[in-house]
Amino acid sequence: MAGSNDKDWQQLLEEAAQYERIGDVYLAVKLYKRLIRLDAERVEPYRQLGLLYQQRREWKPAFYYHKKAASLDPTNRDIWWGLGIAATGLHKLKLAGSVWAKFGQAAISPSPEGLRLAYDGGFEILWINAIDPARAQIQSIPHPASGYRYREILLYKRAPVGYHVVNRRRVPVYDELGSWKKSPFQTFSCLLHTESTAAILRLEELCRQAGLGFEQWSNATRSLVINHPKAFPEFYGRNVLPASPAEPHCLVAIAALHQAEVQHILNNWQIVTLAQYSDLRGY
Repeated sequence: MAGSNDKDWQQLLEEAAQYERIGDVYLAVKLYKRLIRLDAERVEPYRQLGLLYQQRREWKPAFYYHKKAASLDPTNRDIWWGLGIAATGLHKLKLAGSVWAKFGQAAISPSPEGLRLAYDGGFEILWINAIDPARAQIQSIPHPASGYRYREILLYKRAPVGYHVVNRRRVPVYDELGSWKKSPFQTFSCLLHTESTAAILRLEELCRQAGLGFEQWSNATRSLVINHPKAFPEFYGRNVLPASPAEPHCLVAIAALHQAEVQHILNNWQIVTLAQYSDLRGY
């Protein structure tokens, strides 16, 4: 395709991208598919459709269009990476593994990293452990409104969107791409009526010994962001705020398979610390 026809094709491509930018997915998809009908040997519309369906977490079409794009441009790293994510979303782990092997990332050393969950007009930062370049397991206890649970395996995009600053250390933060395997853990919360840090840490240790999740929701990182022009955002928890008088209670979350496990742990905690709790609830 050359001359005026090529110019028309490029104009249609820009129009499709513009529709995508303003959130009109229907017209964007329609134009990208029209571009493919006009010239099936050009990679751009396949690549954009693959990315668009990836953002929508529709893994079957995302896989199809990334695969077509890879056949047309086999040297493009980003296309292969998208194919690996889509294959993982479809539970085609053998195929995804062959993609990660191309980049020398068939295995990732487990280390705590950050994940940004956006919902209800805000977000929270969680701790995750990467399983491979497309999957990670949640190590924190997410707020119930997020739709996620402790130890859930999810898909994520391994391209940092910011940093979580903890004890003067900057940890990369990634965006999630949907659930891959649901967690059997349930989420519970309660108020601890104590100002003792030692008592709170004692409950955390009791939960750890019992194989339960524990989180101080009072210190959760939600919507506390310091933005800087031309730089990744840095996310901070409440512990970076100026010191304030100790509060007489602390909101904590516990993840367990059954409420009876939580009740048992809290009863033991009361005995060993002489502290009290209230408002136990499940979600």
